[in-house]
Amino acid sequence: MAANKFWKKTELTNLEQQVGVALTQIEQSVAEAKNLKVSSVVDYTAKINAKKQVYLVFIPHPCLSIYNKVSSKLLPELEKRLKATILVVAKRTIESKWVKKHRSQTRPNSRTLTSVYDGLLDDLVAPSTILGRRTRVRVDGTKFYRIFLDEQDKNEVEPRLDSIKAVYKLLTTRELEFEFRRDDVFYSKRGGAKKTTKK
Repeated sequence: MAANKFWKKTELTNLEQQVGVALTQIEQSVAEAKNLKVSSVVDYTAKINAKKQVYLVFIPHPCLSIYNKVSSKLLPELEKRLKATILVVAKRTIESKWVKKHRSQTRPNSRTLTSVYDGLLDDLVAPSTILGRRTRVRVDGTKFYRIFLDEQDKNEVEPRLDSIKAVYKLLTTRELEFEFRRDDVFYSKRGGAKKTTKK
């Protein structure tokens, strides 16, 4: 049953089997997660010297839209069953702009280093959303990135921020700092409700 949740993979590790079993159990309560597939699972606990278990789950990029819909329900259930911090990212490929099979070939913007790194960060902070990104340079010349997250998601995301910083630095060598702020953007729906007057 666990192998059915993995994308083109038959031989699973013990950790991947645990994640596969947990996903099949979650399907009973979260029906939208049935079509979600997993590529691999990596244990990052020893690599980042974390006190709590940290698992990084890679999913195929075509399944990213499915994950974004169910991330708010899926992540708490996975963490509850595995008793670990779960981080989910989509598998992406970085292509060099100098490697071409023919002269007219152009590199897609989604395959650039900047786009892939930004996409990884969007996946790691889900289900929260990034309101702003700033690049800052310290006096000693070192660079870090300040990320602004939605204040409404503070209770859900704040316990996972240390793991997100450490894993993202291993994947990209970029140093992050997070801040929470209120989203002051106001949205208006098209074709609002018609006003009615009392007689």
